[in-house]
Amino acid sequence: MFLPCAMIFIPANANEIGVYYLISAENNNGQGASATDAQLASGIEQLNHDYASLDISFFLLDKIYLTNDDVTGIHAGKWDTDNEEQVRPFIRYGALNVVVADLDGKNGHAYWNYEATDLIEVEPEDLATSTISHEFAHNLGLLHTYQSIDDGPITLLEGVDGWQYGDKVIDTAVDPGERGYYNDCLYSASAVDEAGNAYHPDGFNIMGKGQNTCRNRFSEGQIKRMKRVLLSDKFHLLNSFDMAANPTCSELSIQTGNNLLEGFNYNETPVSNSWRQDSYLDDFNWKYYNYTSTSATGASAPQEGHTFLHIDASHELVSANDSINLISPCFTFAASSTAEMTFYYSMYGADTGSLKVQVSQDNGGSWQNIWHKSGQQHTSGTSWSLATISLAQYTASPFQLRFSGQVIGGSKGDISLDNVSVTTSQVSTDVELDRLVDDISFADQSAVELDVLVYSQRFVISGINTEINLSIENGEYSVDCQTDVYASQRLTVKHGDTLCLRHNSASGYQEQVTTVLTLAEQKFYFVSTTRSSTQTNAEAVTTVEPVTTIAATNTSEPVTSPVPIITADATTETSAAADVIASDAVIAAIPQSGAVDTVQEPKSSAGAMMCLLLFGLVVRLNRKTKPVPLYL
Repeated sequence: MFLPCAMIFIPANANEIGVYYLISAENNNGQGASATDAQLASGIEQLNHDYASLDISFFLLDKIYLTNDDVTGIHAGKWDTDNEEQVRPFIRYGALNVVVADLDGKNGHAYWNYEATDLIEVEPEDLATSTISHEFAHNLGLLHTYQSIDDGPITLLEGVDGWQYGDKVIDTAVDPGERGYYNDCLYSASAVDEAGNAYHPDGFNIMGKGQNTCRNRFSEGQIKRMKRVLLSDKFHLLNSFDMAANPTCSELSIQTGNNLLEGFNYNETPVSNSWRQDSYLDDFNWKYYNYTSTSATGASAPQEGHTFLHIDASHELVSANDSINLISPCFTFAASSTAEMTFYYSMYGADTGSLKVQVSQDNGGSWQNIWHKSGQQHTSGTSWSLATISLAQYTASPFQLRFSGQVIGGSKGDISLDNVSVTTSQVSTDVELDRLVDDISFADQSAVELDVLVYSQRFVISGINTEINLSIENGEYSVDCQTDVYASQRLTVKHGDTLCLRHNSASGYQEQVTTVLTLAEQKFYFVSTTRSSTQTNAEAVTTVEPVTTIAATNTSEPVTSPVPIITADATTETSAAADVIASDAVIAAIPQSGAVDTVQEPKSSAGAMMCLLLFGLVVRLNRKTKPVPLYL
């Protein structure tokens, strides 16, 4: 982590990088400085020339002078870069920090991108050469073109699988690594590899062994890799963001409403708005590579593609209990969308710590854990596990995600990460897809008495996975079929809600009344038709209000069954009652009001039975007991 100093940025373009020189001198006023202003200016000029192909430019941000009192031996000649950590208190966050001093046997030196330190070192006389660009390229993740040439023959290192070997870049010619093979930048030797293949290196490649005075270009593969690191590890060097903190949802430039798929592959064109290292707070970064360098820990190969990310727990800059974070852009999905995150992880090694996925909805002010694993989860480096996390609850407002890997100490604690995706899909407003309730059938109520309340059977809302609007025309509803609690106002209902409907029957003979129930965009019809004028009152049908049954353990009075209405055509009470019970649409029982007016003595030979039934009716009315429906 850098200690941010007070700073004033010169107004610059978004793709400009400020250079902060730290120059060795006899005193802090610059007396006896190791480099002149002209040399410093030539360093800026060299960077601008060599990095024009990356569409970035450089400007002088500021300079300070460091003495031997500040950093041991920095101005004593032949400074040992092993003491470079002493420079850390003077580093300026958000700038390319360039130490200018006489070095011990080197033209230059640099921190790697995963070491989370924007610092390179260059000798004064090499500022006007490609050395300054060479060292910054190391800081952006490039290896030498003569790196690990003993991995295999040229045909392997430059072949389709070359990303696994040498400098890990396929389109760079393998360099035999001897400065004496070059006449300036022209290769003049006839060296061959172990298989007898002749070398044909590019002496002008800035990462090769050609002379630093004539090297002047990068390959397309190298440029692609550096652009990725600039966007993920070194974004804070560019003037696109507020340099005082990690970018948050307040930065419009990091917002996205699109799916984000990231394989962390060096060889792929980088996404301009993807995952970023927590460079502001972390002392170390997640490392891009195609394997982990320590045995018996971490993934041995990518889950997909060419490279993956891992925490190098054995690195000297990593300490026990360090957390190393990776932060997403700000997702601004529509509130009506669904979203999920998937990723592959490998947690192999005896010293494995923990891996968390966290979410923030307050610009990084706080982070909430939404996924967590601790300790060794795999028994070999060839195993990857897939994790899937629903993000549906966070889509209503902008949010960021963060991977946080924690080390516990020990070299066998590498945690690996690959193939991360955050995807969203719009929740369809099409009724047939997401808001379609299962069919509700109301049997028509026919031969109903005039001007009475007609009740539907109870029904349950099902088949939906979200709340929907309910509205009703020409009738009322009751949620949970509560007695006498009916309404007609608009409301929302969900899967599992129980309802009943009612309306007043027509006041004329053989007239229909239709209640229209609208659920989302579906309509259902509850219909009743009054009796004809030739039918007697006894032939008219009335319905009873369905009610929620309550256990009768505390009831002081016995519950009585409703008295069935026996039609004029019925030959016996038993057959009439059986017809009523078998009907799903008509509840033939004594209504709650006006019952006496609608009941006549049936024209049946079972006179004695009817007397008993009428006697039961009188008892019921005296007790004012509501009839119990024949079904619920």
